[in-house]
Amino acid sequence: MDEQVERVLAGCAPGVRELAVAARAVIEEVVPDAVVEVDPAARLIAYTFQPGTYRGVVAAIALHGAYVNLMFGRGVELVALDDEGLLEGTGRTARHIKVRRVEDVARAGVRRLIAASAALTPRSA
Repeated sequence: MDEQVERVLAGCAPGVRELAVAARAVIEEVVPDAVVEVDPAARLIAYTFQPGTYRGVVAAIALHGAYVNLMFGRGVELVALDDEGLLEGTGRTARHIKVRRVEDVARAGVRRLIAASAALTPRSA
């Protein structure tokens, strides 16, 4: 899987790659048992408990031109736990954190939201 991640990251600007690597490190530390899945066409690196489905995604990293979004498919359920006001978005279920600096992903609130997302996400089909 790291080869697929590397291929996706290879097409990014160096600053975006740095942000994605920092976000990956935090997710992997908080949720070490999540499986990595890559969607190269969407420039997305997802961490899931149910490979092959969106239902089991704990968090995902969406690569953009100058930043990354740390996405939560069940983000609406996390809003009440977001005491730092990190979550953005207006979707029916999803929310994201826009990461423009490595320091953004290092915040304690980010770790809490990832852990809470993992707790809410089903581990079996």
